[in-house]
Amino acid sequence: MAEHARERTKLLLDAMANFGRGLDLEAVLNQISAVAAQLVGARYVALGVLGDDGRIARLLTVGLSAAQVGAIGPYPTGRGILGELIRRQVPLRLHDLSAHPASVGFPANHPPMRSFLGVPLRVHGTAFGNLYLTQKVDGGDFTDEDERLLEALAAGASVAIENAHLYEESRLREQSARANDEISRRVLAGHSQEDLHALIADRALHVADADLAVIARPEPESKRLVVRSASGAEAKRLVGVMLPPGSTFSGAAFEPDGSSVAPDAMADERAQLSFDLRREIGALLAFPLGEPSSTRGVLAIGRYGGRVPFAPLVVEALQGFAAQAAVALELAEHRADVERFAVQRDRGRIARDLHDLAIQRLYATGLSLLAAGRDLDDDHARRIGRAVDEIDETIALIRTTVHRLQPEGAGSRQAGLRSRVYAEIDAATSRLGYAPRLRFDGPVDAAVPPNIADHVVAVLREGLSNVARHAHARTVSVRLVALDDVVLTVADDGVGIPTDVPLSGLRNLARRAADLGGALSVQPAGANGTRLEWRVPLSQS
Repeated sequence: MAEHARERTKLLLDAMANFGRGLDLEAVLNQISAVAAQLVGARYVALGVLGDDGRIARLLTVGLSAAQVGAIGPYPTGRGILGELIRRQVPLRLHDLSAHPASVGFPANHPPMRSFLGVPLRVHGTAFGNLYLTQKVDGGDFTDEDERLLEALAAGASVAIENAHLYEESRLREQSARANDEISRRVLAGHSQEDLHALIADRALHVADADLAVIARPEPESKRLVVRSASGAEAKRLVGVMLPPGSTFSGAAFEPDGSSVAPDAMADERAQLSFDLRREIGALLAFPLGEPSSTRGVLAIGRYGGRVPFAPLVVEALQGFAAQAAVALELAEHRADVERFAVQRDRGRIARDLHDLAIQRLYATGLSLLAAGRDLDDDHARRIGRAVDEIDETIALIRTTVHRLQPEGAGSRQAGLRSRVYAEIDAATSRLGYAPRLRFDGPVDAAVPPNIADHVVAVLREGLSNVARHAHARTVSVRLVALDDVVLTVADDGVGIPTDVPLSGLRNLARRAADLGGALSVQPAGANGTRLEWRVPLSQS
């Protein structure tokens, strides 16, 4: 017995020394759980970390395999015996935990547990969490000595937890400060907003130790959120994707209390990402870039499912980072406005000079040539006439250039192709019962001329209508690319093209493509579904 007591005392002292060297909070918590199990001979240990609401926000376990944890399901948040320790914050030792009045039983697939010992963990006098130990390995009950040893362990652990908190806070502040400094230097150096978006997403990913960081900004005309930049393993697939209305992102952008923290996005409908990622996102944060009344977009950071949620320290650090990033984006926008104004001013000056000087001189030269031609023979007069005609054509070209150089009036702009596509997506949503996924690639508004844009809208409307009427699909994705060709793709996961459906609509779409030198392709999409691709070259427009 004396030897056993000395071994346990040595184990406790060694653990205290190791705790003092630990700076990673996650590693410290796992070490506390493992030492507690060994110290009192418990088969199962759980360390519950309390959230701001006083309920269990995280649960670390010892003695259960990953398969057992998955079979049991969601971890408890504070009912029953676990809640008793949260409410009273004093050690609790039981011969049979199921006999306690507060017991609510076990969920399915839970291993049998009888003897119980619980000890609170406090940091600076504030409840941090609780240690729960069950099933004494020797089959007996936990003893008074076990309780005292665990209380001593909890006292030493509180110091280690506080040290890890301080280190984590210092590390996050340093990383955030470095990131903000780099962003500020990029702004002062005149980098583009696209460069700033990429930098902000990349630095947020590293500060949060996350798997995905996304910046989504509203389209100027439609106010729909579109991914402008992303960082992470699957970042390239996300740029240009339109986010669904009514999501966590929209809330973060346009609602008064915009910040959103979702411990598990898979269980939160508003937080789910429609990105077709290879792995589901679990913990998710979304912060507005600016005030809700003048937001410049949303910064969202996620971890894959199965990873621990974001700690409050990380959430706080990212809130400050998002606020600083919003200031940087505002400065970059002002700089871009100044540069745009300077360009417009130069364009206006060039237009005035062309109109007042070049055109007038050419016009006067043409008149002089006409006057001189009256005194020449017919052959030379014809040559002078052709020269005057060329001067007239040059004047017409310059006038066209002058018109293009002048800024358009606010009321003269027509709806761009993006806005028209958004309108078709919105109209189809009510018929389909869900929002199609949408992605743009390339300068859609600038590159696609009006005549082709009209065809694109008509093809999209017919494609979505076919899906709604015949496909019985659960998802539809739309992609519009404007590079060397204009390519519109509508893909669904439905039943394919029924054999008894008339194909006159598809023939009309093929005719539209052929008239513009392009082609229509309709192919199966995977095991089921249909992929419609309408392609026409821009060079022939």
